[in-house]
Parts: sequence; C-alpha cells; structure tokens
Amino acid sequence: MLNGQLVIHFGFRSFCKCNFSARLTQGCETITAGGERNRSLLILGGTTMYIHELLSQKKPMDVKCIRADQSLLEMASMLLKHRIGALLVVDDQEVLNGVVTERDLARAVAEFPEDVAARKVSDIMTRSIITCRLDDDVLETLEKMNENRFRHMPVLEGDKPIAMISIREFDSACKQLQVLARTDELTGLPNRRFFMESLHAELSRYNRFQTPFAVALLDIDFFKQVNDTFGHDAGDKVLRALAAVLGKELRSYDGSGRLGGEEFGLIFPNTELDDAVRACEHVADAIRAIEVMTDEGPIRITASFGVCGVAGEINDCTDILIQADKYLYQAKEDGRDRIVPGFIDAPISVDTNLSAAAGSHTAA
Repeated sequence: MLNGQLVIHFGFRSFCKCNFSARLTQGCETITAGGERNRSLLILGGTTMYIHELLSQKKPMDVKCIRADQSLLEMASMLLKHRIGALLVVDDQEVLNGVVTERDLARAVAEFPEDVAARKVSDIMTRSIITCRLDDDVLETLEKMNENRFRHMPVLEGDKPIAMISIREFDSACKQLQVLARTDELTGLPNRRFFMESLHAELSRYNRFQTPFAVALLDIDFFKQVNDTFGHDAGDKVLRALAAVLGKELRSYDGSGRLGGEEFGLIFPNTELDDAVRACEHVADAIRAIEVMTDEGPIRITASFGVCGVAGEINDCTDILIQADKYLYQAKEDGRDRIVPGFIDAPISVDTNLSAAAGSHTAA
C-alpha cells in the first residue's frame, strides 16, 4: 500500500466469484474485483443505465479538487463557492488520494473547535476510496455506495478522476430506471410486467373487500395487414394513436398496458361488468375515429374486446386473463370490431343487455 490510501474500484462485477488482483498505479494501490460480469440484472426487470448515461444528464462541471495540505478554511470556501458537497483530494500529479466532504468538515468543527480553520485537509479526508468507471452499472454502483455508506463516488477514466456523483443523483437515476422498467417504450403505456403487478394488486383488494372489478383485453383487428400494406413505421403510429385514445377515454384510476404486439389490457377497479362494457364501448368508438395519415393514404382501425367480470373466489390473475382472452377470441370469431363480455368460468355468449354494441359491428 503506497501513500497510505486504498482505492477500491467495484464496477459491476460478480462478487459471488471474485478474484481480487492488485496493481500499483501512480502512487496508490488499486484493488479491482475480477471475475465474470454479472449481466443477469433481475432488479427492475433488467433495465440498465450506465455511469456515462448518468453523467450525460448532469450539468457539465469541472471536477473540483483540493490538495491534502490545504486548510479546512480553504476547503469550506470552495464548497461554498461551488455549492457542492465534496471535493477530490489529489497530489501534484493529479493522482487521486482521497475524498473530503461537508460532513467531514462538520465533524472537524466538533473535533477541533479551537483551530479548525487552520487544520489541514489531510487531517479529515477519507483515504479508502470507492470509485466507478464510465461503463459501470448505476444500480450496482449505488448498491456498493449503500453497503459502504459513501455519499459521493469519484468517476475515473483510466486513472484520472473526471467527475463526482452524489448519492442523490444515483437515487434520481434509479427512479428513472423504475419508470423505464414499467413503461412500454413505443406507446408510453405501462408494459406487461407493470400491468400484471397492477392486476395482482386489484385482485388482492377484491379478495379483501369484495370490491367488484373487470378486466378487458383488446386487440387491433387485422393489424398485420396494416404493417404489410403501410409498413411497420405506420403500424407504430397506429399503436401510439391507440395508446393516446386509452389515455383520453379511461378514468384516471383505470389501468391499462400494452401486453405485446397489438394487444392491450384494461383494468376497471370498483366497476361492475356492465359499466366496464360501457367504458369499452366508448373506447371502441374512439378507436374507430382514429385516422393515421400516410403517403399511401389514411389508416383506419377497429378493435375487438373480451371483457371479464370478476366474481366468486379467485386467487390467480392468470385465470382472469385466460377467461378475458376466451371472450376476445370469441369476438374475433364473431366478426371482429365487437365486445364479448362475461364472468370468469361463465359460458361464452353475448349479452345484449350488457352491451348494445356487442355483435353489432362489422368486421374491419
């Protein structure tokens, strides 16, 4: 160990199979965790953000550094001037020797009340440093910060510090990842994973309080023909237009999501089956009004719906979706552009009292 400091670079290596190798580098000992890179990120559904992406969202700022022999008064002035919470401690060759933070300064005031201003940065700086690199994973880096109770992380490029990231910035990035992990990139709707989580929550509420709810599956009719005739870019525009309809027509507390391809799911909390069908009728009318303009002409679409009302004892969300899918299949078989409702495990039939529109529309 040289110059009395230890620099640990975690990165996003797998710590279950670590081979630690040390190398000397410009006056400090760097311990790098080796082994296979762990790419099986189960957290947040595998959504990944890297340090360089996090830095791209920061306001460009030079790295603020201080020397170990400078006074704490100089340190305090720098923190105040630049409105930052930490400084990198470097030597004359710009080699990283440590980190010093506003919390270190606060402790110094309590520890050295008589001469704190004259004390040196070397008296309070942290010499055991955790660093990250541009291609490291944000989530795993944040995990290491939490494990070691560090609030600031130097970013290295080669052996040179190029940035400092605070734990608040990591927390903000994780919130972004949470949004990305539950959002369908094309439509902006919740994805299948988040839709299923919402459905599970609604079923749990139903089993506790017996509050009625219904689930609908809708599928764009002849969507393959749209892609084949107008191209996939036009098909994407259709999907986004339908997503916009759902955002406009559904209540703020209704759930929706893109389940895959041209299939979407709807959740109607605290809603009886007949009311859910009426809501689907409004959505179906709005879908028929969609007109996507292309060079080859306008695209107009219709959709088929299977609506399943929840009743009785149900413990598995999959059972609800299976029944809704059966109703959707029946709507397709009956000619498309229609709504087929029913309860779970009930015979499949169209109840004209529940839906005046069911069975009345022509195929797309």
